[in-house]
Amino acid sequence: MQKQTADSGEELGRKSFIEEFYREHSRELWALFYAQCSDPDRAYDAVQESFLKFFDHKGEPIRDPRAWLLRVGQNWLRDVARKKVNSSRQLVSMDEFAGQPDSAGSMLEKFEQQTQIRSALKEMNEDDRKVLVMKYALDWSTAKIAAAMDSNAAAVDMRLSRARRRLAEILVERGFKNE
Repeated sequence: MQKQTADSGEELGRKSFIEEFYREHSRELWALFYAQCSDPDRAYDAVQESFLKFFDHKGEPIRDPRAWLLRVGQNWLRDVARKKVNSSRQLVSMDEFAGQPDSAGSMLEKFEQQTQIRSALKEMNEDDRKVLVMKYALDWSTAKIAAAMDSNAAAVDMRLSRARRRLAEILVERGFKNE
């Protein structure tokens, strides 16, 4: 009986750890997965799949849960891309516009701009998308981006500069207007 209670306490502690880890890191993982696949729903699914596997993991202890989750999610996205599953996508639901203080016109303009930027990001290579997402969606420092990309700060600054320039070129080609 005491063994079962100890196992239950250990399982509750593990579950609590995973829930806290999810609250702290799921947004960041989502953004990185989004940079890889350019599909918000698929990126969310990758986060869920990663945490499900993390919760079910019974093997060797995981030394770096964030890196492990990132690897699992990236592998899942590659598998999905190979199978060409889930080709339909929904960028933003109209429910997100409900209750917003801005006028409907400005909300639609903002939605259109975001749609154009997402579409342009799809045309960029994966590393350029990743560096832009890490910098502007996650607000990471150059040093943190360099560590994540196994690079140095100077290389990240150069990649950011080129990625911003390329994104601007794509948007200008499409007639993007940003006053």
